[in-house]
Amino acid sequence: MYVKSGPLAPCPKQFAPGSWASTSMGQWTLPLTLEAQQEIYANQNPEDCSKAKYLVYHVVPNGVGAVIHVAGVALQVALDLNRVYVEAAGTFLTDSAQCGKSKTLDSCYFLPFSKCKPTAAQLRDAPQLVSSRRKGQEDKPVLTVTHDALVEVRAQAPLRFLERLNQTNMDPKKWYYWWRAQAAAYMLRPNEAILKEIARRKKTMIAGPAPAPGCISVHVRHGDKGVEAQTFDDQVYDKTAAKLRGLDPDRFADRLWVSTEDPNTISYFATNNTTAAGNKWQTGYIAGTPRKPDRTKANLAYMAEIGYYEEVLNAMTNLDLALECDGFVGSIYSNWVRLIDEMRSTIRCKADAVFADVVYDSPHSMDVNW
Repeated sequence: MYVKSGPLAPCPKQFAPGSWASTSMGQWTLPLTLEAQQEIYANQNPEDCSKAKYLVYHVVPNGVGAVIHVAGVALQVALDLNRVYVEAAGTFLTDSAQCGKSKTLDSCYFLPFSKCKPTAAQLRDAPQLVSSRRKGQEDKPVLTVTHDALVEVRAQAPLRFLERLNQTNMDPKKWYYWWRAQAAAYMLRPNEAILKEIARRKKTMIAGPAPAPGCISVHVRHGDKGVEAQTFDDQVYDKTAAKLRGLDPDRFADRLWVSTEDPNTISYFATNNTTAAGNKWQTGYIAGTPRKPDRTKANLAYMAEIGYYEEVLNAMTNLDLALECDGFVGSIYSNWVRLIDEMRSTIRCKADAVFADVVYDSPHSMDVNW
């Protein structure tokens, strides 16, 4: 999706402090990933916080994947303005007993996005940034970015990387998707408590075979995604996974890791050894977690019903397990599929792995939207 023919970058020993590594790391990452992670970290953690200027973003309720992607655009604006990105307190995903008084993603779930924070007085006096092109606010210690300002630049990468990106073999039309991957890789650095909970769930909640070398990750999004984009039947994912395995049966096993909110999808892949499409799979998935049998229920209503902490932890556990596979199947229309694609291509060093989309045959025609 990202590259024409050309080299990837070798996987370094470490990207940035707290990067979400794994025991099943690959060997290749997207070009400039090491540099991007180090530069984001440096921007977010200046030596002298008293001299820092800030860009504050208020998270808008959405699916977890969409939340990360939109926040990544806010981080992009912060880098372009030489400001520290800060998440405003009160993020809806922290409205849970487990989060308590930790009311930001980077206090409840992830490592701090920055060691620096604006004062309460600075936050009260912060004007809105309605356009990143607007001049005259450079001296303000804190700006609050609006959604319109994010929409304005969402199809771009940070200015500081453009010259270097031009020296790579990446398609310029996908540079912004390269950036989304970098932003997600930086933000998704689970804190110690969350890492322990993910490990507990992986130890106690896996049904069927656990991910292993050669497995294929299949993420099926049903639910209310049809309101925004087309959804696809289970057989479409099944047949796509079979085509992927057929590319190299020695490399890809008959083992699937299936993640979905739809219990019927789990039944389709896991109930019988042979699916309706005639394929034989060994299927693993997370058991004992809430799912959504009613596809018409709005996703935000479903998240509130099961609890935001449960939604985030279920998502993060499935993400970690999906990234242990060596092949990937999904619909790029889904923010979560894009997140899997972005994380495997950066921080998990599997940029050379195969991603098979259930719609697009050519990666160059994909519409990755947010």
